[in-house]
Amino acid sequence: MLLKQLLEVPHTSSTLVVYDPFKLLDPESLLKEVIGLANADVDGPRNILFGVNPSAIDGNSIVGIDEATVRELKRAHRLVSAHVEPGLDLAFIFDRINGKLVGALEIDGCDFGPYFMSGMLSGDEQRGTCWVRDGHELKAVSRRAVTNGRTPNVIAAPEPETLPEEIRLSFGFNDDPDCDFIEVDVPDTSDPPFEQPANDSDGSLRFTQTLKTKVSTMTAQVLKRAPQEDDQAVAADDTHNAGAQIADAVRKHFFLEERAVKVDICVRNDCGVDLRNLTFEVGFPSMPGFDVAHRIYSNPFDKRSEAGREKLDYPDVEFQDDGAIVRAKIVRLPADTTQSVIGTPLRLAVGAEALGRKIAMPYVMRSDDGREIAAGRLKVRLGQAAAKRTANAI
Repeated sequence: MLLKQLLEVPHTSSTLVVYDPFKLLDPESLLKEVIGLANADVDGPRNILFGVNPSAIDGNSIVGIDEATVRELKRAHRLVSAHVEPGLDLAFIFDRINGKLVGALEIDGCDFGPYFMSGMLSGDEQRGTCWVRDGHELKAVSRRAVTNGRTPNVIAAPEPETLPEEIRLSFGFNDDPDCDFIEVDVPDTSDPPFEQPANDSDGSLRFTQTLKTKVSTMTAQVLKRAPQEDDQAVAADDTHNAGAQIADAVRKHFFLEERAVKVDICVRNDCGVDLRNLTFEVGFPSMPGFDVAHRIYSNPFDKRSEAGREKLDYPDVEFQDDGAIVRAKIVRLPADTTQSVIGTPLRLAVGAEALGRKIAMPYVMRSDDGREIAAGRLKVRLGQAAAKRTANAI
């Protein structure tokens, strides 16, 4: 949207935030505003407007921003880009109105939410924190409360289910609830993409050349620069930053999707009656060469796979010092049937240090009032140890 159109009604709403022109730029507050707008229940692009005071007494709302503030905005933009998941299309637009420089940060591509904070700027907010902009109000919400940029209506909580006196549940892998131990094949991850020796100048050149086309396209979307003395330096920095983001996304897709071990857990209800509103929790240990994906990582060059990811019901993953806890909600578990517990298989990244290891996964099923109704352990052997695999190949 052109700046002049934004200036026609410069008031904060679910599609536009007018940043206080007399307030020092705070990257963390800017990050919250970007996430809040991206999650807003609206269609199309959203904007943050800089250099405008809609409460001006004399009716002249344009305050303007100086070149130093423009540079600060661009630095803040790079920080914000690195701390939002999934990725967004962010672009700065600048123009002179009545001789004063005005800018806007355009936020587009808001179709793959919920959007949340992927890292901490100051340490005050936890990773995974989520906000949504609702008119003049910016609210902190859970990621489950936001679906594809839409905040569902609040529905009154149902009355707790009356559970049978005897609850009989069996847990296993894939479609076999009597199978509590499996050995899985671990794909080879020894040659990940975009891995070059740190001091290999030729490798750096190859890396840059590989990303050249993709990065130039992304950078054009990421930043539309206002004229200033250090344009070339800023452009080079932005290109490097965009390239690093692409490479990081590709590595995550490789380890946590393309070459991940996928494990599906099932449950059988032997109670004779339907069970509803259950919560399943399963724990994974913390150990070298092993990680649990907290979401499905799509190929960053294929937006179609990103859209497909949103159709999958991946569970919540909470990381702790001693491991990870995976939680999944079960709305209805029909009587005398077997079904998947978590909707879509868990993604487990397995490196050389973990090959051949057997891990125990303690689990618990709770009713909607928090009562434990089943508990136990599942076990997985992560392929063969590296030495044994090499011997078998000879």
